[in-house]
Amino acid sequence: MESKSILERFNAEMQRKMVRLHGAVLFSGGKVVDEIYNGTYNRQTKTRMYSTSKSVTAIAIGKLVGEGKLSLDDKIVDIFSDRFDMSEVHPYLKEQTVRNMLTMSTCYSSSTYNEHIKDWLASYFRATPTHRAGTVWNYDSSGSYVLGAVTKQLTGLDFVEYLRPELEAIGVAKDVYCMKGPDGEAWASSAFIARTEDLARIAYLLLQGGKWDGKQLIPETFVREATSPLVINDDGVHTSHYNCGYGYQIWIHPEGAFAFHGLGGQVAIGFPGRDLVFACNSDTASNTTTYDAIFDAVESIILPSFPIVDKDAYDKAQPTRVENNCFDKIKNKLYILDKNPMGIDSVRFTSEGNAITLHYSRGEKKYEIPFIIDKESELIFPEKNVGAYLFNEDYYMNYRCSVIGKWLESNKLHIRVYAEDLYVGQMSMCFAFRDDGALGVKFDKAAQFFFNGFSGYTAGRVDE
Repeated sequence: MESKSILERFNAEMQRKMVRLHGAVLFSGGKVVDEIYNGTYNRQTKTRMYSTSKSVTAIAIGKLVGEGKLSLDDKIVDIFSDRFDMSEVHPYLKEQTVRNMLTMSTCYSSSTYNEHIKDWLASYFRATPTHRAGTVWNYDSSGSYVLGAVTKQLTGLDFVEYLRPELEAIGVAKDVYCMKGPDGEAWASSAFIARTEDLARIAYLLLQGGKWDGKQLIPETFVREATSPLVINDDGVHTSHYNCGYGYQIWIHPEGAFAFHGLGGQVAIGFPGRDLVFACNSDTASNTTTYDAIFDAVESIILPSFPIVDKDAYDKAQPTRVENNCFDKIKNKLYILDKNPMGIDSVRFTSEGNAITLHYSRGEKKYEIPFIIDKESELIFPEKNVGAYLFNEDYYMNYRCSVIGKWLESNKLHIRVYAEDLYVGQMSMCFAFRDDGALGVKFDKAAQFFFNGFSGYTAGRVDE
C-alpha cells in the first residue's frame, strides 16, 4: 500500500470540492502513517480545535471517574453548590446529572452564554430551562463549558493540565493548552489549542479502549461508553453523517465509527476494527457542504486502503435495532405540557391494530395524527397551512402528507411528517418518556412559511 498517495488524492478531492484543508493525518499501528499540509500549516502548527475540545473535556471527566473523584450520576448543582447560590435554581436543572451533560441531554435548548455575558459558568445556573434533562437531545455548548469547570472545581487544574500526564504519554505536544473564557475558566467547549496530529493521537487512545503501550490511561468502561451511541440524535428534520448517535461528547458515524467535530472542519474519526484514525484541520465556516465533502472522501478514498482487521471489534461497533419499547406503559395516558412555543397543551397516544394515533390539543381545539412504526402512510394534515394566496387565511389548505413513526430508543418516539402537496417540507416530533412519568418534547421543522407551530422544546408530565 502506497499510503502517501492516499492523502494526496484526498487533498486533491478537497481542492476540487473547494474545502480549505490545512492538514490531514492518518494514524494506524500506533504511529502516523501519512500526513499532508497546505499553505502556512505544517506538522508543528497548533490551532484552535473548536468543538473537538468537547471530546477532550469528556476524557478528563473519564479520568475523574476512574480516580473516584466523580460519579456520572452526580448532580451538577451539587458539584458547584459551594460556589454559587443554588436556592433559586430551576427544578429541571437541579435534577440534571453529569451523564446528562456528557450525552447532550441537558435541560437547555440553547447556550446560556453569549459575547455579552461575562460570567459564562454562572450563567448556566441562572438560565431558565426549556425541558427536562435526560429526555431529548440538543447540542449544548454551555454545558460542555461547565464540564470543563468540573475538572478545576474538583482538582484545582483545568482539564488540559489535569490530563497532561496522559497526553504526554501518548505523544501529544507538551505545550497544548486551552484558551480561557471571559470568567477565567477554560473554554472547554471550543478552544483546545493543539496540532492535527495531537487530535489523531487522542482519538487513537480511545480507539484502543483508553490503553497506550499496554498501560490503561483512561478507564476502559468509560471509553467504550463514550464512543458508543448512548443516545440517538436523529430526532429532528436534519440528517447527516453524524446523526447516527452520540456518546460522551463524541459523535457516532455510520458503521460505528466515532468522531470529534469542530466548527471549522476540525475532525478526528476512529474506525473500530480497522485500526485507523483519520484527523484533519480546516477552515470551513463559509462552506456549508464541508462535512459531507470530507466524509464522502474519507469513505471513498481512504477506507478502501484500510480493510477490517478485527471483525469482532467491527461487529460490536455496528448500530443495533431497538427491540423493545415503552408504548404499553404510556398509551392512553394524558401528558400535560408546560407552556411552550408550539402552544400545545397536552398529548396522548392511542393504538388500534398496528396504527398509533397522536392526539394533541391547542386550547379548545383537538387534533389527531395517525402513523405506523417503520412504515410510511398517507395523511391529510389536521391543521391548515398557507396556500396559493400567500398569508391569506381564506386560502389556507390541508396538506397531503406522508408520515412515519420510529422508536429511536426504547423510550424515545420520533414522528416525521413530509408535506407532499403544493408545498414540500417536513416537520418532526420527538417524545422522550421517563419512568417517573416525565416527558421531554422536541419539535422541529424545515418548511418555508408553514408548520410554524411545530418548532421548539418543552416538558410534560402524566396527568394523575
